[in-house]
Amino acid sequence: MAAFLYLHCSDLGEARRCYTDVVGLSEIFVSVEDGVVGYRVGDLQITIEERPDDEPAASGWAKQLGWDGGTTTAPSWGIELDAASFVRAVDAATSAGTPCHRAEPQWVGYWSFPVRDPMGNTVELSTTDRNAWPADTE
Repeated sequence: MAAFLYLHCSDLGEARRCYTDVVGLSEIFVSVEDGVVGYRVGDLQITIEERPDDEPAASGWAKQLGWDGGTTTAPSWGIELDAASFVRAVDAATSAGTPCHRAEPQWVGYWSFPVRDPMGNTVELSTTDRNAWPADTE
């Protein structure tokens, strides 16, 4: 069984920088001419289409189960990464100036690090490897 998530953006380059360079997902297809890129995350395919006149979907952090601070009712999702990919994504997000909900990941039974993509969506990056982040969790 597969699931599909369709997103729209005003700048395909920014969306690709977020999902390819920061989050670290592999593109399964891309057509700059058609303004579309696709990613596979487990059984989920994320397809992003450029629509230059689109505005960001949300202007705040989504209310997401399991963590405090969200104020909008916009959809949000999480992407579980292995430990090395999680650390790389956190470092890439903070280095790239990606909007991050916190300065560092938080242990909530797993490492949680919500970021906001260029379309305004809240995306929680996570890993279940307790040893992935060097912060004190006690």
